[in-house]
Amino acid sequence: MFSLRHTLVSSAALKPTSLHRAAFIARRCNFSSTSVSLSASSTDATSSAWKIAKVPHRGVLEVSGRDTVKLLQGLVSNDVKALESSKTNSAPTLVYAGFMNPQGRMLADVFIHRQPSLEDGSPRWLLDIDSRTLPSLLSFIKKFKLRSKVRLVDVSEQYSVVQAWSASTSQSPPAAIGDKLSLDPRCPTIGYRGVLSSDTSLDFGASAVEDMEYTLHRIINGIAEGALDFPEGTSLPLENNLDYMNGVDFRKGCYVGQELTARTHHTGVVRKRIVPLSLYFPGTPAPRSIEEVNRQFTHQLPPHLAEVRSKPISTVADAKPARGKAAGKFTSGIHNVGLACLRLEQVKRWTDASDPSGKEDGLELSVLSEDGETTLLVRPWIPSWWPKEEPQSTGQDA
Repeated sequence: MFSLRHTLVSSAALKPTSLHRAAFIARRCNFSSTSVSLSASSTDATSSAWKIAKVPHRGVLEVSGRDTVKLLQGLVSNDVKALESSKTNSAPTLVYAGFMNPQGRMLADVFIHRQPSLEDGSPRWLLDIDSRTLPSLLSFIKKFKLRSKVRLVDVSEQYSVVQAWSASTSQSPPAAIGDKLSLDPRCPTIGYRGVLSSDTSLDFGASAVEDMEYTLHRIINGIAEGALDFPEGTSLPLENNLDYMNGVDFRKGCYVGQELTARTHHTGVVRKRIVPLSLYFPGTPAPRSIEEVNRQFTHQLPPHLAEVRSKPISTVADAKPARGKAAGKFTSGIHNVGLACLRLEQVKRWTDASDPSGKEDGLELSVLSEDGETTLLVRPWIPSWWPKEEPQSTGQDA
């Protein structure tokens, strides 16, 4: 069962250079797992093979003209000037970033893909954006365009967004994937992305799979994406892990929404973040890994932005158990896994209520399914690629 709340977004680009890959790996060398390993040590040859899928619900906006760099540099959270350095081998072909409103609330995530320049040498970039927010985002960009020499065209009908990935991070991609797609900078295990002509065959030496397989891969890795995970104008970029996913440059100049983002970063107070979670029924064992996916899980998932609540383990067996406290919001899911923006302090206190050796101050997390009656228990996970040290969860909410 795959509904709008299970949707995904994705992006694309050109071939990354070896130096770009090396820089990406160097940036990730200080990451380690604090909760669950996402390795593929128990997989067979089939599961370790490369897979490729078209990503639904993605629109493509072409931005071109001599003022392209100046306009986007003042609108997105990352440094897009790196894309301008096409004369150097170390120049990336893909930048991941976010659009914010003046209040610092996130409007959309975006992948900016460098394309061959126009005949006059002006930049030509493709913006990969959730198709459901593209119309409003295009209106937002036009407010700042004014008389800039920039051309904005919705070319969604001409292009498809493609994602390729493997269960093994040590396995090199087929040559066609390395040639046509770019390394996705969000996390080491997420794979490669590309914007290709809509009539392009996906015969890249990888197994072509349904788009739901990418959704599952993304959620297992704790990667939020698109309009459901990033509600327009309500969420904050650091709560959405844009800093962890290489989507924010704190050293670049001013851009719309920068003030709150920079202040949150420098105070070190991010009390909520989007994390992956497993769903299971009361009275059944808690999943031991986020990779324990039940594809036969056909029960209704929680509705979009359903409230996840926590209560102390000591009250679980009470005759009149406490309703508990709000822990966060469920954003999207598929099968028995999903994503939610949860308070980190409560995530770390999660305990299996059926385990007598659980934490004394442990919490049980739960959420109501879409029918409004069925309670689903929640086991949250900290992705293995997150930084070793978490920001201190003291002070006011981010």
